[in-house]
Amino acid sequence: MVVAMKAGTTQGTPEKRPMRSVTEYIRSPAQLNQIKSEAGKQTKQQTAAKNFFRKNEAQMVADLFRPRVEQELEEEVETWKVVDYMGDLTRKAILKVMIGEDDYVHLFATRPTRQETWSCLYAPYKTGKCMMDQSEEYYFELPERRFCSERFDVSSCATGDLCSMM
Repeated sequence: MVVAMKAGTTQGTPEKRPMRSVTEYIRSPAQLNQIKSEAGKQTKQQTAAKNFFRKNEAQMVADLFRPRVEQELEEEVETWKVVDYMGDLTRKAILKVMIGEDDYVHLFATRPTRQETWSCLYAPYKTGKCMMDQSEEYYFELPERRFCSERFDVSSCATGDLCSMM
């Protein structure tokens, strides 16, 4: 075994470099089938850990949109828990979020690359039995955050001249 040595280091200390992660390039359908069969050989603990982290990742994506959904529904929701999800959660996320006892909201979020911001669509007033749709046409646009002045109807202020907004 050959170990790279830094200039000025002693004979017994190898150069410290960060470890590279193992990546695989899939070049053929046979190679893809082999990888899938090896994935099925994971232990229950490995599978549970993978699912746990994926669910947490889905929850973090959903948490990004909670204030905007609450603003559109014009109410604060008591619970905000992802119960089902699809997509890679990096560029596409389709999420089923529980917001009440039997009230759900479906989110359809996409972004071209990881560096860009998410664009989100939503489907309000769903139940636990409603299936998530993978087509954008079943969702409504979730607007960006609004300005404070849009929330208040200044024209209905009884004191007129005394009202002021920051």
